[in-house]
Amino acid sequence: MFWTLIAAVFAGLAGAGIGMGLRKLTGDRLPKGIIPVMAGVMMIVATVGQEYAWYPNNLDDLPGDAVVLSEREQQAIYQPWTFIRPWVRGFIAYSPEETVETAYNSGIFVIQAHIRERWQPAMIRPVLIDCTQALRGDILPETTFDDQGQPDEVRWSGEGENDIIIATVCGGEPPAS
Repeated sequence: MFWTLIAAVFAGLAGAGIGMGLRKLTGDRLPKGIIPVMAGVMMIVATVGQEYAWYPNNLDDLPGDAVVLSEREQQAIYQPWTFIRPWVRGFIAYSPEETVETAYNSGIFVIQAHIRERWQPAMIRPVLIDCTQALRGDILPETTFDDQGQPDEVRWSGEGENDIIIATVCGGEPPAS
């Protein structure tokens, strides 16, 4: 958020400079009010540009085979342009290359869920996926595994095969929406 503010300030200065240049080009026929108007417009353009660029920039930080499981789009009345094209405020992704099975042919996999949210630190959370029962659960400090690789002390959840995370990890592609 700090860098967004710095970028907006510099965009405002650039906009004011453009406004002054336009005044000089027109022989001072444009009103002096063009300077703060141009500064404000450039600040808005810079902020909007950063919001729309956040998602693709974060995707570039993920492993090359990352699969986006879910996106959270932002629309707000104070951002009227988002009703034309919402911007992605957050997403969850995982890398199939980082997926491991708890034991051979157990049907239970551990994925590293990359959770990203605008203006929040990135998180990586290990998640258990039971493909045989279509369940998922978080790996908590009290979670243990027996000799066969079966987890104990897991709070399973999920919406069965309609759960996009389970469907993607177990079936290789998300269900049709």
